[in-house]
Amino acid sequence: MSPPSEPHPFIGPWINWSHGRIVGATLTLTERNGDLLTAFLAIFVAAAGAALWRIISYMVHQFRANPEPSDGLHHQQQVILRNVSSPGDAAWSFFTLPFYWWKHAQKPIARSWPLVIFALLNWVLFFLAGIFSAEVTKVAGNGTLIRSPSCGQWTADNMANRQTLYSYMAKDLSDTITAASYARDCYGNTASLPQCSRYAQQQISWTTNHNVSCPFASGLCLGGDTSAYQMDTEAIDSHVVLGINAPVADRITYRRVTTCSPINTESYVQVHNNTDVDSDALDYGDRLIQFDFGEILGVSNFTYEYDTHGIVSDAGYMLTSYFAQGGADDNTWWAVPALNQTTADLAIFFLAPNDISYLAPVDDPFFSAHVESSIPNPSDNGATNLTFWLKDEYVNAMACSDQHQYCNPVNSECTPLTSSTLANAAYPSIGLTAIQLATANRLSNIIFSTNIYNSVEGRGSLALQAANTVFDHWQSPLPNNQWQIEVSNWLAVSLAKLQDLVVQYATGPPAVVTGAHIEKPATDIEQAMCDNQVVRSSTSTVSFSVLGVSVILIAGTLLVIINTVLDVIVGAIQKRFDLGEQRRLKWVLDDKFQLQRLAYEEVGMGRWIGGAEAVPVTSFGDKWAIPEGVDSEHPRLKRGNGGIVSGGGEMWGFHNGASPRGYEGSAMGGYVGGEHGAGYARSGSGQWGGTDGKGTGWDDRSSVTSGLLSPQGYDGKAGYTVEAVDLGFN
Repeated sequence: MSPPSEPHPFIGPWINWSHGRIVGATLTLTERNGDLLTAFLAIFVAAAGAALWRIISYMVHQFRANPEPSDGLHHQQQVILRNVSSPGDAAWSFFTLPFYWWKHAQKPIARSWPLVIFALLNWVLFFLAGIFSAEVTKVAGNGTLIRSPSCGQWTADNMANRQTLYSYMAKDLSDTITAASYARDCYGNTASLPQCSRYAQQQISWTTNHNVSCPFASGLCLGGDTSAYQMDTEAIDSHVVLGINAPVADRITYRRVTTCSPINTESYVQVHNNTDVDSDALDYGDRLIQFDFGEILGVSNFTYEYDTHGIVSDAGYMLTSYFAQGGADDNTWWAVPALNQTTADLAIFFLAPNDISYLAPVDDPFFSAHVESSIPNPSDNGATNLTFWLKDEYVNAMACSDQHQYCNPVNSECTPLTSSTLANAAYPSIGLTAIQLATANRLSNIIFSTNIYNSVEGRGSLALQAANTVFDHWQSPLPNNQWQIEVSNWLAVSLAKLQDLVVQYATGPPAVVTGAHIEKPATDIEQAMCDNQVVRSSTSTVSFSVLGVSVILIAGTLLVIINTVLDVIVGAIQKRFDLGEQRRLKWVLDDKFQLQRLAYEEVGMGRWIGGAEAVPVTSFGDKWAIPEGVDSEHPRLKRGNGGIVSGGGEMWGFHNGASPRGYEGSAMGGYVGGEHGAGYARSGSGQWGGTDGKGTGWDDRSSVTSGLLSPQGYDGKAGYTVEAVDLGFN
């Protein structure tokens, strides 16, 4: 047995016509490159998810950035929305805020949890999107296009040459054995075994009818004129089932109908003894049974002969078959009129059980056994007898007809349901396109090798399912429909062989035997046949949906671009048309770099430029460091030449005063910038008030003092003095 042809997966873009030009656009890569693309897409989806989070967080930030005063919890939430680029990190930050603001803000949990859930949903969505990005990009189905330099039609050089003929027969038998192995593992088996992923579809199905009209002369079918067993594949789509990749307009369908029945041999049997003393035959003196269902041209004037000596020859089942093509003029077996078929291919099978003994009576007509016998039971040393049954006839016969049909699904025209020879002659007249015609040509070269006869010929008893339950010539009990099980298996082998030969056209046979060659495609249409064979995915390749990959890349790229320019464009509109200028300013000032600038600039650390830009910078050469003596429990930055930054109250707001650095608080408190924005005063009960306008000191008019800083010290009526610390700015 030769192994199946090695597939040659095509690497690159192609169209799987099962899903049309757009959805079926496919990219096949090597397993390594496919893994790289899958990993890239997962990372890209994560990046797109982060971009979407930034877009949504910008929108939420702007929605919440109202001009009314808000407490510290609100402002910190705004800072998170502005600066945290990951929804997972944002969810964690929102989650932890209430623990710090538990006693310092109203309903911190109720105000934070919606943001936590919002961020988590975004994170979960794109976490799953990253995992399933491979599913989104996976093609519907798992087809792989194959192409091979060995593509072409296997052709025998000269069938009149005996060596060529035997080479052809050996190759045909090898294909049958390969198909039988595949049928055993994959037909009738729903499990996805590795060896069952070879063809476009695991198996070709068929319907059965147990009581159809006998295709032969009346009285010839053993069970009566309506007892034949018929198996009909119905329409086999050249693309869907056989994997010949083509759009709907270029497909054809092929149909196979096989009808079988055990037949009555009584009127076609002659028995005689071999008395030819001058014969060199080894069967001299044996009783011979001849079955005359038509002569074998140039060999004998009968069909089959059985030597009854076989019953004691220690031989098991023997299965012999003969074949005739309906409508052909070169048959070697010419069937009798009662059996002859002009519109079907005919096969006859002779089964001789020989020395087989049956452990139970068999009512099946092809294996019939009711002759009771017994021997001493070896398991109890002969104390009892072991009963068994012997065959009713030396030989039983069964005949099958195969019919074929091509159809054009575009115009619904079909050939007659007839023999392979006549069907092949008829399909050019059913209005096929050039591609359809090439597909039909491709099938016509192989269907004559897939008749049910070819499933048996050369295999003998190995073609019998019953033989699988024989041990040392003892046959286990058989069901009444064993003959139907046998012919169903033969059809499965035929159809598996059809699948294999279709793929062999694209890959080339496993080996080119002596006296044969591969006929290479001579036209563009024939070359197209070499380039359009689809099998189920090879483990060495990975196929992606071009549409799925494109959607991910385009959508992700758009999200990244929108995230990059959204705040710039919206901010420009807000500034140009004075639409939400304060919202724009809050987006700018909530940025981490601007928050840093605000803190350092207000205590004189650095000469800052770009106060409303994405990244503020200092003048060249500006340097500073954290001063010594800073309170490690509550660090505060101090101005080296007067004033401190301090805060009080529960809420504050922003307002430009006479100086760009001036801020004015609300009624609940805040900062008020003076003429130069350098000095601060606290007035009122727990509220921040005005300034001396000169930046030279502080005058606290309240009964409570929070803190101060000036080069000269502090003179407060109820406060204390804090000496300035020079931060070493240069």
